[in-house]
Amino acid sequence: MALQGVMDALKRTTLQEIGVSFSLSDIIKDIRISGDDVYIKIFSPSEKYYDYLREKIKSTLKPLGAKHIEVEFSQEPPVQRQTQPPPPPPPQNPFENRRRIPKVDKVILVASGKGGVGKSTVAVNIASALRRLGYNVGYLDADMYGPSGPTMFGAKDKKVIAKETPEGTKIIAPEAHGVKVMSIGFLLPSEDTPVIWRGPVLFKALTQFLFDIDWGEENLDFLVVDLPPGTGDIQITIGQTVEVDGAIIVTTPQDVALIDVKKGIQMFNEVQIPIIGVVENMSYFICPDSGKKYEIFGKSKTADVAKDYSTELLGQIPTDPKVAEFSDLGIPVVLAKEDSTVTQEFLSIARKLVEKLTRKGA
Repeated sequence: MALQGVMDALKRTTLQEIGVSFSLSDIIKDIRISGDDVYIKIFSPSEKYYDYLREKIKSTLKPLGAKHIEVEFSQEPPVQRQTQPPPPPPPQNPFENRRRIPKVDKVILVASGKGGVGKSTVAVNIASALRRLGYNVGYLDADMYGPSGPTMFGAKDKKVIAKETPEGTKIIAPEAHGVKVMSIGFLLPSEDTPVIWRGPVLFKALTQFLFDIDWGEENLDFLVVDLPPGTGDIQITIGQTVEVDGAIIVTTPQDVALIDVKKGIQMFNEVQIPIIGVVENMSYFICPDSGKKYEIFGKSKTADVAKDYSTELLGQIPTDPKVAEFSDLGIPVVLAKEDSTVTQEFLSIARKLVEKLTRKGA
C-alpha cells in the first residue's frame, strides 16, 4: 500500500461522532507500512476512546487492502506539522520585457548625475545638431517635474492633438525647428504650473510618453530623451521598459560634478544600458576681447574619469553667454549661431554619436 493513499484516507475520516472536528490524520504521531501490514501510533487523551479509534482506523484501512493493522495509543498530542511554503518563483529578469519605442530607430538618453550642469541645453542642442546633419529627429522631455524643452525649442504655444488609432489613443508630437518635440509642458495650463504627481500617476504618464506618441509618418532616426537629473525612479523605469541604444552623461569640470558622473555610469551599468560617452559642459571660457582661454571651473579631469570607467569624453562645450540668450528666445544655439565654437563642438559630438551607434549596429 502507498503511504500517500493511506494518509489521504485517514484525512477523509472525521471524528465528529465524538464531538471533535479533527480527522484521523490530525492525531497521528507515527505510521509505518510494510506490504499489507500497517502500524499506527495515535493520540487519544482518554482510554475511553481507544476502542472507537481502533475500529475507525481498521474500517478505514481494510478497504485499501490492509491485512494486519496494529494501533498504539499515546496521551501526548502530535507535534504540529509545519506546512512547507511553496518554493519562491525563479527571479524574473526585469529587462526581459523591454520594448522598442514604435517608429524609432535609435533611442539616446541624455542624463546627469546632478542638476545645474546644463543637461537640457546639451540634449536640445544634440537633437538640433543631429537634425542639421540631415537626420529625422525627435526630442522627448522626460523631466516631468521640470520640463524646459518647450521653452528652449520656442514651442511653448504648440498645441498637442490626440487621435484614435487601432492601437489606441496617440498623441501627435508637434514640430519645432524641424525636430519633433514632446513634453509634459505642453499639457500644463501654464509654464509655472507645478507637476504634483505621486509615483503611479507619474509612471503612467511616462509610459504614455514613451509608447503612445505619434512621431510622424516616417521613422525617427534618433529620439533624444532628456532625463531628469539624478539616478531615480524615472531612469530605472526607462531602463527596465525601453530598449535603449545608449546614454550620454553631462557634467561640468568640477570634482563634485564628476562624483555624480561615476554614480550615473554605475546606474546605467546596473540597468544594462550602454554608455555612449560623457559631454563636459561649461568647460572653459574664451574672452571675446583677447581670445584668451580661461578654465573657470579648474582643470578638467573628465577625460580621466571617463577612461577609468571604460567610456570616452565626447566633447567639451565652452561657456558662451549666447547659449543661454538663444535658449531663452527658443532657438537652440546650434541653429542660431551656425559657425560658433559651441555649435561646431555640438556637431562634432553628434557625428561621434552617429558613428558609435552605427558601428554598434553594424
